[in-house]
Amino acid sequence: MRELLEKHRASGSTRPLIGGHRGCECQWPENSIKAMEEGIRQGADYLEIDIQLTKDNIPIVFHDIEVKEKTGLDGYVQDHIYQELKDTFAPPTFMEVMEWGKKNKVYFALEIKSYNCINGEQNLKLMPILDDVVRQYDMYSHVEAFSVDWRALKKLKSINPLFDIGLISPVVPADSIALLNEYDAFIYLSYVWNMRRGDVEYMQKNGIYVSGAILRDMNLIEYAKSIGVDMFEFDKPELLGYIE
Repeated sequence: MRELLEKHRASGSTRPLIGGHRGCECQWPENSIKAMEEGIRQGADYLEIDIQLTKDNIPIVFHDIEVKEKTGLDGYVQDHIYQELKDTFAPPTFMEVMEWGKKNKVYFALEIKSYNCINGEQNLKLMPILDDVVRQYDMYSHVEAFSVDWRALKKLKSINPLFDIGLISPVVPADSIALLNEYDAFIYLSYVWNMRRGDVEYMQKNGIYVSGAILRDMNLIEYAKSIGVDMFEFDKPELLGYIE
């Protein structure tokens, strides 16, 4: 992911990079490889996908912490083995997605889904597995992991200091660079309405890339562009083809 961001900044373009949110919103299930293919077809520069760990330690691409709505099963992702989830909803494994992404030269923002009181320990178990899979497919230049779960991100950096990470923060702190340096993060994600142009410029001048996270309101999208964010996610990338 750093590769994509550095090339984009060096080009001098003022257009934010657009991420396909959970692949994209389309006829295919979110976070499915079909939805990812459609997101790229619609012009997404990268894909934002969600990573969780099953009871039998299989990393899967699945958004909801609770599985009832998508699968009819009770409980959380971590309460079920992969086969149970595959039989009811068929989420792709992270390995399948990395294999597809490698073949198609796709960039990914990997959200480590976190409700810390529920899956905090499971996320710590996920980190070495995540790193192993990315290493297996030689995708370090094409991914970054981000989360509100700072414990998981710290563990990932302790396992592999070269794994790029982004930090989700609900506020713009008084010293954003000190916060990001504490976690060795190179992407800052927050609610775009919290940010002003000066906040964005300060972080960018210090080597940080700024994400407006997921945006759905067109007024906020125009605002994000006006303050110069580097990237944000959108459900239907093709609708933003006008952004220059």
